[in-house]
Amino acid sequence: MSIELSKSQKRFARELIEKSLQIECAQFLEKIETSIVNSEKSTNPHKAYLNLYKKVKSFDKHIAKRYNDLRGSKCFFILVGLFIDEILTQEDFDCFDDELKEKLLNTVKLWNNDSE
Repeated sequence: MSIELSKSQKRFARELIEKSLQIECAQFLEKIETSIVNSEKSTNPHKAYLNLYKKVKSFDKHIAKRYNDLRGSKCFFILVGLFIDEILTQEDFDCFDDELKEKLLNTVKLWNNDSE
């Protein structure tokens, strides 16, 4: 299933995707900060470093998979995924016309029903 977005919809989608990237990075940095504070109590700095490295590497893969290669045809499903992961809200979709909003939310419902 491929859903093409209009130019204005793509612009809004890219703005939401950029907003989401910033949110995810901020959330990750908060987690890492907590991890660093907790690792300062560790008696094994190298083990703490390796743990931190694994987290950063894993997050980098997640970010690359989600945000790289932002073609118009992928934007729709990226938005759906961001909504499912609770990074975007239904209000974020208000910038889209009713037809696209409905398609996004219906896809979310289908996706959630399949995963239950």
